[in-house]
Amino acid sequence: MSLIPEQYRTSGNIVKEVKPLVQSAVEPGAKFLEVCDLVRKEVEGRGGRLAFPTGIGVNEVTAHYAPQEGDESVFAEKDLVKVDFGVHVDGYVTDTSVTATLNPDFDLLLEATQRALDTAIAAARKEWRTGEIGRAIHGEAARFGFKTIENLTGHTLDRYTVHAGKSIPNIYMPHMQDLKKGDVFAIEPFLTLGNAAGYVVDAPSQTIFSIVARKKTGDSKLDAFAESVWIERKTLPFTPRWYIDEFGKENVAQIVRKLVSKRVLRAYPTLVEASGNPVAQFEHTMALDEGGLVVLT
Repeated sequence: MSLIPEQYRTSGNIVKEVKPLVQSAVEPGAKFLEVCDLVRKEVEGRGGRLAFPTGIGVNEVTAHYAPQEGDESVFAEKDLVKVDFGVHVDGYVTDTSVTATLNPDFDLLLEATQRALDTAIAAARKEWRTGEIGRAIHGEAARFGFKTIENLTGHTLDRYTVHAGKSIPNIYMPHMQDLKKGDVFAIEPFLTLGNAAGYVVDAPSQTIFSIVARKKTGDSKLDAFAESVWIERKTLPFTPRWYIDEFGKENVAQIVRKLVSKRVLRAYPTLVEASGNPVAQFEHTMALDEGGLVVLT
């Protein structure tokens, strides 16, 4: 009997179907928002929901950037583009990421990043110590002359929870929690150039948020917004543009700022590579079932 709820497999199958559509949509002149809208349409058309806002990371922008209403940004011919998206079915989340480019200068970086993910999956089939999986990722990156991003990790997943407590690092780290049967987790190598800083820092922008406290603020607008998010998302992340139709653009921005200040919401700053160098990322969600490792995405 499987230890993994069937909803994880359903969610993962949706990811598998949508992923190639996402990769082919990243082309020069395409708008960031068009790709985000495509992901949402294709996921929902297959009976899933977005587990978090689709992240668009161009070049040194590494994670946690979700374009907002009115963003006219487009992909350029030489960009290195990461698209990070997730699907949930009844709260059961699978997480993935792809990197696309038409710039041949990045071909080796993409190859190395995919190889690092493949190597990590092979390691996870026989090694449940997460630090050792990180060692495998780092070693494969170094073999190609690249660095891993040392302060970003893969993670376990749980129902309505994208980061569920255990981390799978992209470098060797001792004394980490071991994986165990029944765990569902994402492995996501981030690779950058050999002369890069190899870590990310916060950028000023904040476009992704989640509820971290269920409490009344005494302000009816704030409480109505928080309740609307909770009903739809629980603790899963959201982005303000999703609530513009219901609350209005200016109202949403103000409400979110106030809820962050009252510690009802958590903000996730956009993360950028510290030295401004490009970053590639590939990611799969997998599970340790009774029969061994199962790649879900």
